[in-house]
Amino acid sequence: MKNIKIFITQNSLLKTSGVAALPTILLIGGIIVEIGIAGAFISFLLSQSGFGAKLSAEAFAAAQSGIDDAMMRIVRDKNFYTGPAAPYTLTVGNRSAQVIICKDFKTVSSACDTINDGKDEITSLGSALTKRRQLRAIVNVDNNTGEVRVESIQEIAL
Repeated sequence: MKNIKIFITQNSLLKTSGVAALPTILLIGGIIVEIGIAGAFISFLLSQSGFGAKLSAEAFAAAQSGIDDAMMRIVRDKNFYTGPAAPYTLTVGNRSAQVIICKDFKTVSSACDTINDGKDEITSLGSALTKRRQLRAIVNVDNNTGEVRVESIQEIAL
C-alpha cells in the first residue's frame, strides 16, 4: 500500500470556508421578506374592511338623501316625475344618488313597468367610490289634496 499524504494549504481553506454562508443568508433573508409582505397584506385587509363599511354607510346615506329629495319635489309638485329614461343626479358632498320617480307605476322586472294607480315609486341608487346601495320607496299621493304618505322604504339588493 502506498501512503497518501494530503496536504491542506491555507489557500484551499480560504476558498471553501464561506460556501455555507451564502445559502444561509439567502434563506434567512427570504423568510424575513415573506414575513414583511404577509404583515403588509394583513394590515391592508384590516384597514380595507373598516373603510369598506364606512363607504357602504355613506352610499346608503346618499341613497336616503335621494329618497328625501324626491319626496320634497313631489310635495312641491304632485305631478313631478322623471321616468326611467331621465333620472336626475343628486350630489351629497363627494357622494351621489341617481333618482328615478315613477308616477302611477312600479318596478317589477324593469324600471316603471307595471301600473300602480295613485302611488309613486322612488328609486335611489347611492354611490360612494366603489360601493353602491339602492333604496326604493312607495309613496301614496292624493291627487285632490296633494298629501304625500310614505307606504314603504326598503333596500333593494344590487
